[in-house]
This record gives sequence, C-alpha cells and structure tokens, in this order.
Amino acid sequence: MNILIAILILFCLIAAWFTLYYIGNQQVENPDGTARITGNCGDTMEIALRIRDGRVITTSFWTDGCSVSKSCVETAALLARGKAIKEVRTINMMTIMDEVGQLPDTHLHCAQLAETTLQRAVQDYLARLGPTSCTHC
Repeated sequence: MNILIAILILFCLIAAWFTLYYIGNQQVENPDGTARITGNCGDTMEIALRIRDGRVITTSFWTDGCSVSKSCVETAALLARGKAIKEVRTINMMTIMDEVGQLPDTHLHCAQLAETTLQRAVQDYLARLGPTSCTHC
C-alpha cells in the first residue's frame, strides 16, 4: 500500500512539473524569426521570436539535448526577451555562460550552439523584413 501511495505522489509531482514547464514555455505562434540548428554534438536547438517595434516581446525554445543544452538555450531565449534587436545581436556564448554559471569544459559547445541558434533566429527575422526595412538593427 505504501509503495502505491509513493508512486501516486511521484506521478503527481511529475505531472505538476510538466504542467508548469509547458505553461512557462508555450510555443510562439507565427514567429517573426525562428531557427533550428543541430550541432556537431548531435543536439538540436530551436528558438522562436515574436518581435514588435524592433523589440523581442516573447520567445520560445526547445532542445533534444542534455540538461546543459537546455539551460543554455533557455538562457539565450530569456536574455532576448524585452530587448531591442540591436541588443539581442550582442548576446554571445560568454553572455550566456555568465548567466548559466560555470560549464564543464566538455559542454562549452552548448553555449556556442545556443548563441548560434539565437543569432540565426534574428537573421531569419531580418531576412523576412528585407534588406532596407530595419532601421533599428
């Protein structure tokens, strides 16, 4: 009987965690800029941006990688929120690593992949605008 209660409690905790995770990271519908990149390590990251008046108003992210990859892509997406495109273009792997904290040497590429994914999403947005449309970039 005790094991059944423990399994039920564990199931409830997992269900609550998934619910909070998906509410906190809803996918951006019709993004203004998006990128999906697979790194040399095999991890794939995706970032989508919603932009209004040259400012990132919301982001979403996804990865099939490890917890370090998830932390890096989540941090990159969070750092972009509320920033002007010009500011987002300055976010790099060092900025991401400063926020995430010390990364093992074997996972530095996760921050690099997150940077590349974010910057490609910005490039996608700029390409959709056209070469002379962006005065705030």
